[in-house]
Amino acid sequence: MRRVNIRNVWISFLSINAGIIGILLLFEIDPEITKEFYTSYDDVFFFLELMVAAAFVIYASVLLSQLIVEEFRDKTVSVLFMYPVNRKKLLFAKLMVVSMLTFLFIVSSGIIVFTGFYWINEINSYILEPLSSQFLREKIIHLIVMAIACAGMSLIPLAFGMIKYSVQATITSSILIIAILSSSVGNGTNLFSFIGVPIFLGMIGFMIAAMVISKSVRKDF
Repeated sequence: MRRVNIRNVWISFLSINAGIIGILLLFEIDPEITKEFYTSYDDVFFFLELMVAAAFVIYASVLLSQLIVEEFRDKTVSVLFMYPVNRKKLLFAKLMVVSMLTFLFIVSSGIIVFTGFYWINEINSYILEPLSSQFLREKIIHLIVMAIACAGMSLIPLAFGMIKYSVQATITSSILIIAILSSSVGNGTNLFSFIGVPIFLGMIGFMIAAMVISKSVRKDF
């Protein structure tokens, strides 16, 4: 946690949320876009969930670069490994920080941006259907499951970044993952809309993290 600048992390968190809410406000400029986009709470929630997940999976790759990739690239990790603590535990702790922040940020951001949309809708009355408590319960459960999946998915870029200790490869691979998930597969749907896909990628991410840790602790510096 000392390696992470908490102040910058919170600034990034607030900036991402402000940016997503800003996008919602920009939609109001064009009545046609507003009419097409604000059709139902379900559609809006899916869009916001996708935006939040995309933003923080990519942000997680930035944290991975700072906490792991840069340390291996600059060989400063050798100093860390001099501490009388098991190497696997040290690297595991770093990955846990990234995964936990990703999970917490996605859940909290999902709630924040949807609440923001709710108040925008209350003022402008775009969606007239009532917001039921059952709908909210279902979406919160879905958001939590998605956040767990993204916590694992956010570790996949580590496999690409550790090949040549490249920060660029780490961040670019996370963008490609999001681009593939959000690309259309027909009928207005994308891979992100199938909950099984993010969960599968999340499992792969956790397995990749375990393999990276196992391989990295055997390196000599």
